[in-house]
Amino acid sequence: MRFLLLSFFFFSLTVSAQQNVQIKGKVVTESGDPLPGASVYVDNSTIGEKTGIQGVVDNYNIGAIADEQGQFTLSVSDKISSLTCSFIGYDTQKVDIVNKHFVLIKMKESDSKMLDNVVVTGYQKIEKRKLTSSIFTIKAKDILQAGVPSIDMMLSGQVPGVQATTLSGAPGAPVKIRIRGTASLNGTQDPLWVLDGIPIDGTDLPDMSGENIDQLFTSSIAGINPSDIADITILKDAAATAIYGARAANGVIIITTKKGKIGKPLVQLNTNLSFTERPDMNKLNLMNSSEKIDYELQLAKYPDLDSDNSVTKKGAIGRLFDEYGLWDQYRNGGLESLPANVLSQITDLRKINTNWGHELYQTAANQDHSLSVSGGSDRASYYFSTGYYDEKGTTIGTSLNRLNFTMKGEYKLFDNFTLGVEMYNSERKQGSYLTNTGSMTNPSRYSRVANPYLSVYDDKGNYNYDSDMPLYNGNLIDYNIIEERNNTSNIQKIRSSNTIFSIDWKIIPKLKCSSQFGLQRDNENDQQYGSGNSY
Repeated sequence: MRFLLLSFFFFSLTVSAQQNVQIKGKVVTESGDPLPGASVYVDNSTIGEKTGIQGVVDNYNIGAIADEQGQFTLSVSDKISSLTCSFIGYDTQKVDIVNKHFVLIKMKESDSKMLDNVVVTGYQKIEKRKLTSSIFTIKAKDILQAGVPSIDMMLSGQVPGVQATTLSGAPGAPVKIRIRGTASLNGTQDPLWVLDGIPIDGTDLPDMSGENIDQLFTSSIAGINPSDIADITILKDAAATAIYGARAANGVIIITTKKGKIGKPLVQLNTNLSFTERPDMNKLNLMNSSEKIDYELQLAKYPDLDSDNSVTKKGAIGRLFDEYGLWDQYRNGGLESLPANVLSQITDLRKINTNWGHELYQTAANQDHSLSVSGGSDRASYYFSTGYYDEKGTTIGTSLNRLNFTMKGEYKLFDNFTLGVEMYNSERKQGSYLTNTGSMTNPSRYSRVANPYLSVYDDKGNYNYDSDMPLYNGNLIDYNIIEERNNTSNIQKIRSSNTIFSIDWKIIPKLKCSSQFGLQRDNENDQQYGSGNSY
């Protein structure tokens, strides 16, 4: 009898340990609106149940989905002390259910866009799991680089399947971006840029022929401060044309900028100082003055190279031998047979060793400063920023300056009506000197072919001219690239302004109207100057 009573006691305890309790609740937003579709579940709980098939166990989790009114009912073990609630765009909440039969869960909107779950396509926000097209999203903070002035440059090497090539090494030069390869032989191949839902005009790269080369710096996207960008979404496949039409045939790059968040004012100051090294001319293995003199002396030994336009007639050695009539004397008696004054001049030439790489290029310092103030309340939010970027090109005489002002505001005029205003203003100034008037006016070519024994200035401070550089129809003219740099200028000023107005009208709980209106204005001023002493 005692054994039976004891057995019954333990059986009662076991049954009691397995009792479940029913929890009811409601999931709402901070404003009290129901949040249908929210997931309410017991975290880290997986239950295994035998099936009719030997060795097969069916695993499931304990949870429920909130209905249209945000309500849910869940049966859990009385040993469970908390429930977890999650929903896309909101922070995950954990609530205590000990000795409770009803819980009210208030969900707080997430501070981030949750890029892993939601994709911004310009006209809509869609869950990533529902996407069927090729889309890539990246946060701007992950690709920001010191010394890089524009967002198109920062995309280089960052996105799979996207080719980004810098067209030149000039400060502020744009990047040629190909998302879907070469789609046209004659038409534009550049992607469509979209800023906060509004397409931007003036981002196509011009034809590379003739005077259009100077328009390479007018890309509208170059005026956007990278520090104002929150994230970038790239639409790669043909599905982008369903949203933006034929303009999206080459892909779409969508820029979403930062905005104010509910809370106390947030002040951010970013300062970057970077350096770009001077190009290493030693890798070209160019001859120094002594090596160039020995090379010319060696060529002068061969009379079969003589002609009016021969290599023996060029260079300082050839000019010395022509001036003093020393060709036969040198070829018969060698270097020792030359007069002392000529030998002295040759020795002086060996001592000059002008480093044209140092005369034309420099180690450049770049600085980037940005200041932003943001904040807001449940009725309004704001974001203000200003930025200054200054870049000195590695080619002496080239530079880029950019000044940005950004203002954004979002105002909840009524409980179901929100008005947004955005203004992006920038001024860019790019400076250079005229380098496309002839082959020798290009500093890269000049630094490789200029004679190392030619100094920039003579003893009186006047410019020296290299007689071995025909510039005009094969005829010799007085030309010194340093003089050209000091007497020419190529300055371009661009002022850009983008204004975006947006409204969001929640007509009824499941019907929402959104509209945007954008204004863009670009003003460009080009000044090219060459004095009488320039080429």
